[in-house]
Amino acid sequence: MGGQKGPMAIDNRIDKIREILDERDDDLLAGLIQVGGFEPIMAVVAAVKGVLDGEERYDRVRAALRALCDELESLRADLPSDAAVALNSEWFRRAVQVMIEEAARSASVDRAARLAIAVAHGCFPNGENSFRQEDLASYIRDLAHLGTDDVQMLKLLRDAYRGAPPNMHDPNFFTERFDKFKSMATDLNIHPDDSIALGARLAGFGLAYEATRNTSRQSPGEHCFRPTRRGLYLLSLLDASET
Repeated sequence: MGGQKGPMAIDNRIDKIREILDERDDDLLAGLIQVGGFEPIMAVVAAVKGVLDGEERYDRVRAALRALCDELESLRADLPSDAAVALNSEWFRRAVQVMIEEAARSASVDRAARLAIAVAHGCFPNGENSFRQEDLASYIRDLAHLGTDDVQMLKLLRDAYRGAPPNMHDPNFFTERFDKFKSMATDLNIHPDDSIALGARLAGFGLAYEATRNTSRQSPGEHCFRPTRRGLYLLSLLDASET
């Protein structure tokens, strides 16, 4: 009689989770651990911990800052003579602020570090892209918010339309190669409807644009998206961060 009691049994875990989600945030993690044991619930616990745990957020930010410094050091020989002036500019401080915010929210240390590497390469763009450093914070924000499908689609647009004229204004170049794009999309198992959705989503970021097509050559429901110069530049930052 009166022996020590074990953990309280929870008959309906889903109802308990709903109850926990109505509690204060401070109690959320402890409450989820209380209903743990069932693998999907433990996966939720792990995900929540990764988002709310201050130490993990700090680790992601620290990894990003270290990666930024390391990458700038590796680029030292190629930096312009006025690099110090650029790195003391308002646009650079704004880009670092966005990098820190997005690194803290990112899914992993690795993703946070890749954002930082993109920052380093975006500080000193060459040639026709030299003006883009002023908007580096916006590019880093876009990179952080693009999903895997978005990136795949943007890379597909780049690869399908390689050799496009620099001004990107000739719609014939893109419409004449639209069949090549469709074939490559099929090889990647991208459904035509998803191509439209992803093209429209990229257009919302300013990374793609729907080319004007001759209606006599257009099948109903077809939409020919092309990359923008902004989209191609963003991919160059992404490629640098991945290598």
